Amino acid sequence: MDDSAKNKQKNPGQGAAQESKDPDGRHILALRVIKTLEEAGYQARLAGGCVRDRLLGIHPKDYDVATTALPEEICTVFKQKSIKVVPTGMDHGTITVVIAGQGMEVTSLRRDVSTDGRRATVAFGSSFEEDAERRDFTFNAMFEDADGRIYDYFGGQEDLKAGRLRFVGVAQERIREDYLRILRLFRFWSRFGFTPDAVTLEACRAEGQGLLIVSQERITHELMETLQGDYILDPLSAMASTGILNLVLGLQTIPALELKRMDALKISRKEERGPARLGILLRLRFGSDANAIENLMQTLRLSRNIQQRVLLSLFVPLDKLGHDPAIIMDHIDAWEAQGASFMETLLPLWRALYPEHKKILDEVEGIEARHGPRRRSKVPVDGQALMSQCGAKPGPELGLLLAELKRRWRLGEWQTRDEGLELARKLLTKAQ
Repeated sequence: MDDSAKNKQKNPGQGAAQESKDPDGRHILALRVIKTLEEAGYQARLAGGCVRDRLLGIHPKDYDVATTALPEEICTVFKQKSIKVVPTGMDHGTITVVIAGQGMEVTSLRRDVSTDGRRATVAFGSSFEEDAERRDFTFNAMFEDADGRIYDYFGGQEDLKAGRLRFVGVAQERIREDYLRILRLFRFWSRFGFTPDAVTLEACRAEGQGLLIVSQERITHELMETLQGDYILDPLSAMASTGILNLVLGLQTIPALELKRMDALKISRKEERGPARLGILLRLRFGSDANAIENLMQTLRLSRNIQQRVLLSLFVPLDKLGHDPAIIMDHIDAWEAQGASFMETLLPLWRALYPEHKKILDEVEGIEARHGPRRRSKVPVDGQALMSQCGAKPGPELGLLLAELKRRWRLGEWQTRDEGLELARKLLTKAQ
């Protein structure tokens, strides 16, 4: 993210919500939903994260609508217009309206009757301010009507301008309603670079043990989202100092060098940045103990794909390569088989983890830049051709010859079938 984008996020201008772009037309569809509810006699407004993002000049990933209509009434209104509805969260007041092929959540205004730190029992209401009171952060507690008017009951716009992370009301009360809000704070900090004050951080530290009652899947999701962020240094330091990182990963401290490595990783794709940073943290805790790392990743309920990426990134025989970069190519193939990029993700991570192997990594990077796409295609010489055209004999020697040809193919030493056969003849002659 460039400096101008950062400044725009931290200092959103007045009227940004009205000026934000709508590249996929979802904002227009959200307005249609609002207008449909208003024509039926109900109030309806955009709610939460989409309002925040529009004020920041960011295209929202999702649009949510809050309304005074009850769940059954929402269904009736849209069915009368022959618009599909799906009761995705009827008990909590959420109906998915499918309009122009796009799903959009429409939720009745609510108030909390009781909470236990994981889930809430709600009652439906008619007050937008009361609904805002139950939300987590001030910048997530705003609404926007169809005319672009912002309804901000707790200073969310001022907090956006100040780059400030603040809970609605009393921090500890909001946290005790849902302990996952502790990790959501660090996620938003990492995403936007907004910072909480000392009182808010102290509330996270004091209530951290409440995370023990939250499901592992929810904790891991928030952790991985945090590790993807553009502003990782300060939130990760604070997670360590408040004891939160110890609760979720068993890490009490993070040396400044490791923090700088994570912050300096030049990985543009966020979905790859998170696993790479996780690998650094796991290496910090467990060193070269692959079994311990794999066991913790299973405890975290990470997908097999992410587990494989982390293991492939950490356990590479760089110290055994000598001067032969071809040995690492199988590792690169296995990495890219997981759908990730070597040049964009694994190479920057290896440079951060293994600076002492700069020379061999430079060589591998050069080979990849020149021959990477071609060398991943099928080697154009097989055993049958070697026997029929080069006089190779079946047996172990043929297997060794094929392996050597593949190795040299990876390094770009030959490129065509004829070149491969000529090299094979030379190798057979040399072996005699």
